[in-house]
Amino acid sequence: MKSKLMVIFLAIILISCDRITVMSYNIHAMRGMDKVLDAKRIASVIKKQSPDLVALQEVDMFTERSGKMDAIAILEDETGMHGLFMKTFDYQGGEFGNAILSKYPIIEQRSIPLPSRDAYEPRIMMMVSVVVGQNDTVHFYATHLDHHRDDSDRAVQMKKIIDTIRNDKYKVILAGDLNCEPGSEPLKMLDKILKRCPSEEMTYPADDPYWIIDHIYYSEERGLKDLGLKVIPETVASDHRPIMTRFRIK
Repeated sequence: MKSKLMVIFLAIILISCDRITVMSYNIHAMRGMDKVLDAKRIASVIKKQSPDLVALQEVDMFTERSGKMDAIAILEDETGMHGLFMKTFDYQGGEFGNAILSKYPIIEQRSIPLPSRDAYEPRIMMMVSVVVGQNDTVHFYATHLDHHRDDSDRAVQMKKIIDTIRNDKYKVILAGDLNCEPGSEPLKMLDKILKRCPSEEMTYPADDPYWIIDHIYYSEERGLKDLGLKVIPETVASDHRPIMTRFRIK
């Protein structure tokens, strides 16, 4: 009798939990390790994994180097997801920035400027709000931090990220190319308020990776459970390998 009740109890728990799959992918302006510009190839990599939310970094929109391509329109058409682009700066007659793809309707969106020295590229953090499963609101943050070797600029940018997320009362997922390896000072700062999806697999460069600089973090105490991060073994479409994890939402 006890074992039967336990089975029923576990079944109720599983039924009451929703799941959400998240990907982060630096797409290198849609230009692969073979120097070929191909947005549809990027879309194919994403579609094959069927994520619910995707954080994209290094997105070109209507730039000369990318043939004036509307990258978001192509990614939306090829994946069937909602697309949202946010500019970090003007570039070659178009715009360069970050984007989010979502299977869920986006009910709120924000662009949060991050501190950057005048001589460096501007950086932002995107936020979208989506409703998952049984009326669970998830705030999905996506960013791309400074790429310079010195951690000091990333630490300042991370402080802004932490100050923003600390005041967020909803379930939080943060994904992106943070240009920081585990154990670095900026990630130690972030580790104090969010939990990192752990992995020992390298993510950059795609053809022979030796750095772990792409990450997914989440608010564990608000009912999110990491079911395991994996690095997608894609070696050509971009100079980064995409990463993906699945969450259970209690």
